Amino acid sequence: MAATAGVRASGITELPSFTGKKLEAGKPVHCLKCGRTHQVSQKAQSTICPGCYAPIELIEVNITAHSSRAVDTRGLLKIGAKGSLANPWIVCGSARIEGAFSGHLRCEGEVRLNMQKPCTGRITADSILVEKRATIECSQPLEADHITIQGTLRGPIHCNGILQILSGGSLEGPVTSRAMVVEKGGIHFGECRIQPPAAPEPALEAAPPEEISAAGQA
Repeated sequence: MAATAGVRASGITELPSFTGKKLEAGKPVHCLKCGRTHQVSQKAQSTICPGCYAPIELIEVNITAHSSRAVDTRGLLKIGAKGSLANPWIVCGSARIEGAFSGHLRCEGEVRLNMQKPCTGRITADSILVEKRATIECSQPLEADHITIQGTLRGPIHCNGILQILSGGSLEGPVTSRAMVVEKGGIHFGECRIQPPAAPEPALEAAPPEEISAAGQA
């Protein structure tokens, strides 16, 4: 019997079935190169995007020395203290960074920074945590929906949600955020611009039946 594969309205490609029965749902993998999402087995270690044929890893990537390779994984990316990564295309599911990197790191989940050195790369993530022992100087903005600072950070911040500076945390640099919380013992030096979410546009009210009838007679 020939295998059949379907595409849902959401654009997610379903796994093929050889028995005519729908297989159990796997895990979705979103390709940042073409924007397509497809399903893979929970045990898969890699996949190929059916839209643009880009290879995507699903395993942990551990960088312990200098590397210039492209990284596209939905697993954990670890850059050790003696490791460094230089590539414009760095994509991961989550990240733990102690070493240096340059390029644009895009993370679907949390990025944990525990560096004691300058950071020349750009980070875009769902959430960012600057850990207690971190001392980081960023030349490019950190952007995330949620940012928490426990250590020391110098550089610009763009937060789409809540920026938290915990007790003992220090931030020096301009901030653009929807909301900002500085605990007692936390420090911020620099310009702070709070941008609350835009108010929804009021819904258009339908004209009363009498007005509609009068307009039709005119």
